[in-house]
Amino acid sequence: MPPVDMEYLNNLRARVRQGISEQKLVRDLFEGRLERHFYARYLENVWHYAQHSSTVIGTAGSRCVATHPKLADYLLHHAREELGHEAWALADMAAMGIGPEQVRASRPVLACAAMVGMEYYVAAHANPVGIFGWLFVLEAMGDDLGHDAAESVRRGLDLPDGIRFLARHGDADRAHTKDVIEQIERNVPAADLKDVHFVADVMADLYVRMFREISEGR
Repeated sequence: MPPVDMEYLNNLRARVRQGISEQKLVRDLFEGRLERHFYARYLENVWHYAQHSSTVIGTAGSRCVATHPKLADYLLHHAREELGHEAWALADMAAMGIGPEQVRASRPVLACAAMVGMEYYVAAHANPVGIFGWLFVLEAMGDDLGHDAAESVRRGLDLPDGIRFLARHGDADRAHTKDVIEQIERNVPAADLKDVHFVADVMADLYVRMFREISEGR
């Protein structure tokens, strides 16, 4: 199978990075003006989606076993790697004096809730290979922005113990992005690529909207 052309996804990556960077939450972060309650609201939404990641990835992997065994191997392995990442967000909020009960009582912004619903739909009901579109968007943004965002939070909000989620993903997502690209290039058949692109488009829109809605104080 010839390698997949990544031009479409690479262009999308650049647009998502620009779209996120234009949101007030992120502008304020990198310009040293971010207020703590906005960072806390971001982490609440992180907790809401991160707690589902292993289940979603594992579900997609189990549905790929018979038809796409190489993709299944990757997804099932990656599902284990994502276990417990929501606890990093809880620990970051604890560093700001926000307890787990308050986090669990919160609600995500609408775009975050829609993103989680789309993940489950693709993994459990639609073409599970499409989940690579979601993985590409989130891993690439962690790679592109995570490390610098963590440093900006540490300096701007004086939170050396409140950056676990950003810092650890900034480090890990570089390797994860490389792995996801390799899987798409080598193991996603041409017949499935449109589904990967479609899911990536939907998730890109929802992810940027999540930052916009947090910036608007929702």
